[in-house]
This record gives sequence, structure tokens and C-alpha cells, in this order.
Amino acid sequence: MMKKSLLSISSRAGSEPLNETGQLSALFLCLGILFAAAPGSTPAQDTGRPYKVRINRDTFGVPHVIGTTSADVGYGLGRAQCEDRVVDVVYNLHAGSGRLAELAGQQYLDNDREARLLRNTRQAKRDWLKLSPGLRRLIEGYVHGVNDWLAAHPNAVPVKVKPFTPIDVIAWHRKVMMLSTVTIATADGNRAVGKPHPGTPPGQSNSWVVSGRKSITGRPLLLIDPHWPITGHLQLYEGRLKGGCMDAWGFMLVGTPLVGLGATPAAAWTFTAGGADSSDAYALRVNPDNPNQYEWDGEYVPMEVRQETLRYRDGKEIKEIVETFRYTRHGPVATNKQGEPYAARHGNWNHALTMEQFWRMNTARNTVEFKAALAMDRLSYFNVTWATTEGHIGYVQTGEVPRRSKVYDWEKRIPGWTSKSFIEGNIPFAQLPQVENPPTHFLQNCNVAANVITPGLDFTKADFPPGALYGHYGAYRARGQRATLLLSKATKLDLDSAGKIVFDTYVPPADIWIPIIVQSVNETSGNPRAVMKATRILEEWDRHADANSSGATIFRFWRMACDELKDTRAGRDAFHVDNNRKLRGKSLIALNRAVVDLKNRYGRIDVPWGQIKRHQRGNQEWPLSGDGLGRLGLDTLRATSGVKFSSDNTLINRGGQSTVALVFLGKEPKIHAVVAFGQSNVPDSPHYSDQAPLFVNGQLRSVKWNAE
Repeated sequence: MMKKSLLSISSRAGSEPLNETGQLSALFLCLGILFAAAPGSTPAQDTGRPYKVRINRDTFGVPHVIGTTSADVGYGLGRAQCEDRVVDVVYNLHAGSGRLAELAGQQYLDNDREARLLRNTRQAKRDWLKLSPGLRRLIEGYVHGVNDWLAAHPNAVPVKVKPFTPIDVIAWHRKVMMLSTVTIATADGNRAVGKPHPGTPPGQSNSWVVSGRKSITGRPLLLIDPHWPITGHLQLYEGRLKGGCMDAWGFMLVGTPLVGLGATPAAAWTFTAGGADSSDAYALRVNPDNPNQYEWDGEYVPMEVRQETLRYRDGKEIKEIVETFRYTRHGPVATNKQGEPYAARHGNWNHALTMEQFWRMNTARNTVEFKAALAMDRLSYFNVTWATTEGHIGYVQTGEVPRRSKVYDWEKRIPGWTSKSFIEGNIPFAQLPQVENPPTHFLQNCNVAANVITPGLDFTKADFPPGALYGHYGAYRARGQRATLLLSKATKLDLDSAGKIVFDTYVPPADIWIPIIVQSVNETSGNPRAVMKATRILEEWDRHADANSSGATIFRFWRMACDELKDTRAGRDAFHVDNNRKLRGKSLIALNRAVVDLKNRYGRIDVPWGQIKRHQRGNQEWPLSGDGLGRLGLDTLRATSGVKFSSDNTLINRGGQSTVALVFLGKEPKIHAVVAFGQSNVPDSPHYSDQAPLFVNGQLRSVKWNAE
């Protein structure tokens, strides 16, 4: 059943961003029930341009936004996002431009400092006119929709909010797209020159695609499974967008009007973390007599120095502080944990054009246009898995990889005082690791390196420019190995058989460690009775982390006990584990500690996993299966999270598997999807948690492509 709303809204729209200090208001007419005014709200004024858009909400409240133009679509989406997630919309559009503290308090000044240091707003203004006209109209319509909704609902947020501009949208999108590249540079910056690269957290997400040879439809089938927060401002938003040259469905960041992971009649795509190395950190020699100068080829040269005023809320008052930001020819200057300055060279630093790439992916009409969109290479750190309706499947490890020389080891900090280390430009897109239409008829990236995304690849890091083959290189990844095994065996995947792979709870690390645990117990006399019982349960366990499994519980607690042990490889997965007496001794210590921990918390050791692992929304709770990577987690394809015990000794799911979809490609894609809770974050909405029962049971709902 569809809920329909026809809007014919008047508001200003042009080719330039709105003036941030200008007043934006509108008179809106609602035919239907979707945008009923909040109690006490007043109509706004008509300022000129009509938007004609229909918003049909499906059974689960997902908006199908249908307009004549991209501006219409943007306008309707802005209003729909506000109706479902207004607090997150307002939060995000302040965060990207470095104005969050003036909204929410002094504790957000660090966010604002980073946003200002990265020049999100400045770069967005510079690149505004470089965006395609249709994209500019989409963004303008979106902010008009947001502003009009806020004007009509003045009590929706607890503080008065200035009208947003398109620049706020671009700045927010840029901030999120730079998260990984900033993380890499920060990690580099915390090591002395010449020390080994510290690496970055592995990140999580699953993706795979099969060709028509392995799909029941004869066309490609793609999995979208980002491992992402299930609540909060980064929680993804589902929508169907149709108007102008837009015809897309998928998940997007709140505060933006473009599908980030999704499908069109021409293509489908998804991302996982772990792309190319797009960042470097340069050690600086700062003039001891002048902090605004640094050494360059034997002499001190000036930095670019900018001062900006940051505002923050203190009760009812707005206070101000002045911050100084410095830049070298490499990029912005930061300080590491040792108090040493370094300059960061970030991917995405010199532009704010990532939204343009997403726009072209959203609007591509065929394989050639979709691949041309990918070749823009404006994504700084992602594995992209994709397919087209024409039958192609592919993968690329994206990243704006600097054109590095081979003189330096770029996985260490680099001297920033010599022109010999200076980089100009990036390598061509064609030199990034990528695979298309493999003879295996499938590709998977469950946070694995590019050279193991399908069997039979023979390239290595040495075959690419420095930093191009980077993410997860050489690392053991249980999910990737499990996906490869299942996809290799797959023949004609349909919804049922593909869904079993998506929600698979098999625990590959158990294959490594249970034989070692059992051996450690058998070769040791005098083990406590509870330890012997735990060992029997592990031996009989089917090695699935299902909600009713006590074997999963014992193995999880053993892994957590291993995580607390120092100077040992026990519980730490690898392609090869040296099974020696010392390792077995540590494994037995961990088992004893796990048994004690279980008895102290629950009074027994045979506790079903779903009694501990919980999915929670408000006052509702459900038992949950699967597990992620944290604290040596079970690392199942069903990668649900939870590493900190609550007061009642449960592990509450906070993220990981969050927004899942299977896309059967076609002119009208057949999509089956589910999100962790529901479309709305409004507690009294019928769509606050209506998808949670499906999610915990590993079920997908059908997504109707045309809901007109």
C-alpha cells in the first residue's frame, strides 16, 4: 500500500548557491497526509519557483521521490529526509562546514577545527560552477526542501537554525569522503621519520557480484552490504529518486541528495573500505624563531597562515574563539601525539568534485558511461564493486594515488624539507588495480586486497605504482575466504540461495583454533570440570554463530580472553598459525579465563549467543546472530557488532551489517533489501523499528521499482 503526497511548492531556485544569511521560506500545499504541519507551525511565504514532486511512501515508509526535474527530486528528498531524520540533517549540514559547535556546544570544536583546516567550505565554493547543471539544480532543490520544511516546523529542533546553502551539502559530503584519507595521514604523522607505517584499522563491509552465468536471471547479481553505524548521524538513508535524468534507488548519506550505494536501470555498485593509499605525511622543520616558516631546500619559506573565528554555544550564549591554521605546499599542518608538526597530503584535497562522480554514476545510461564515471577517480579510499545491465561485472581499488617516486618508502614518513620528495599530480586511473569479467564469473571484496578478490589473479604490489595496491594487502580476512568458497560453489543464485550467503554465520576462525584448544586441554591434566565441558561444547559445535548457539558464546569469550593476553598470537588469525606448546599454553589460559568470565556473568557456560548478542531499539530487543571483528570477533559474513558489555551483560549491536540489498540487474532492477531498524528515527513513527524483525531473522523485503 502506498501513501501518496503531491506537492506543488513555490520557492526560489537559481544557478548560484543561496545566500547563507538570507531568509528562505515557502508556502506549501499538501494533498494527502505526508507533510502535515507540526503543531504550532505557521505557513511560510511564496518566493517564486514551483516544485512539482510526488512522494510515495511504500509499506515500510521508504520514500519514492518522483519529479519532473532534478530540482523537483532534490526538493522532495530534502523534505522527506527532514520528516524522517531532521536532527541528523541539521547536524550534518553544520558539521561539514565547521559550524557544529555553534549548534551543539563546545565539545564539537574539534570537529569544526578539522572541517576548517580541510577547507571544506572554501573548496566547495571554488568548485560549485564545475558541477554539472543538473547536479547543481538537484542540490539547490534539496536545500530548498530542507529549509522550507524547517521553516514550517520551527520546533523540530531545539535551537534556531539559519537557512542552509548548497555549499553546506557539498562541504558535508566532502568531509565524509575524506574520513579515510585523513585517518591514513594522521597515522603516518604519529611516527618518526623512517619508522614503519603504522597502518590503519581494517574497516568492514561486504560486497560481491556474480555474472549472469551464476545468477538465476541470466544477468548480474550484486550484494550491497556496508558495515556502518546503525544509528546516529552517519546512519544511511534509503530512497528511490526519479526525475530529470535521475532514475536511481539506494542508500545515501543524510544531508546529501545522491545515491551512494545503489542501482539504476543501467548499473549497480557498492563500496567497501580499503582502497589505495591516497595520503602521505611530511615531517617538517619549522623555524624555531618563526612558527610560520618551514625549511625548504636549505632555506626557510613562509607557510600560508589563516585565522578563522569559530563560534560555540555555551548555554544560551554564543561565544567565539580565533584559531590559526597553517599550510605548506604539501597541505595542511597538524601536530602529532609527540607535539611534532607535520604536513598532510590528502586525497580529495584540491577539489570538492566527489559529488560530481556520484552524479555521473547515478545518471549513467550504459556500461561506457558508468566506467567513464568511475574513471574520474575522485574517491580517495574505496573498493568499488559494480555491475551493469549489459552484463559486465567489475572491481577497482580506487584512490587518488600521488605520482610517487621510488626513491622513498612511502609507507613511512617523508622528509618535508626537500623538493626531492615533492609530488605533483596523481597516477592515471588505468594504473589502479582493477578486474573486469573474470573467468570465475564472480568478484568479492569483504575487506580483502585487490589481488585476492577472485581466484586466479597473479598480480602483486610490485606490479603497480607505490600505494596503488594498498588496502588489506597480505592480510588474513576470514569473511573474504568464506565468500570465495561459497561463491565458487554457487551456480544459479536466486533470492533464497543468495540470501543464505548474505546472512551466513559460519565462523572460519574456529577452523584454525578449535583443534588447538582441544589439543591444549587433552595434553593437560587436572583441568576444571567446567573447562572440560566447554571443550566438549566446542568440539560438538557446528561453528555457526546462530542466536541459539552456546558454542559460539564460548568461542567468542575465548577470543575476548585472547585479546587481553599480551605477547602471544593465540586467537589472532593468520594464513599460517604455528601450533607450538607455548601457543597452546596461552590458548588454555584463555579458555580458563573465558569459563570464569561466563560463570561470573551468567552463572553457567552454556549460554545461547542470542541471549548475549542483542539488537535494541528503544525498549524493544531481539536476539541476534553473527559477529564482527572487534576484540578478535567471530568474523562472520553476517558481521554484526557489539564489543562493550552493558550493565545487564549483553552486547548491544551498534553497527556492522546495517543496510543490505541484493540487486538483480535489469531495465527494472529486482531489489530485495532490509535495514537494521526502519526508515524513520521518530520514536512514534510506524517505521521506527518495523524492519528489525526481518533484519534479526536474516530476511529481505521486496523493493518496488516503480511506485507511481
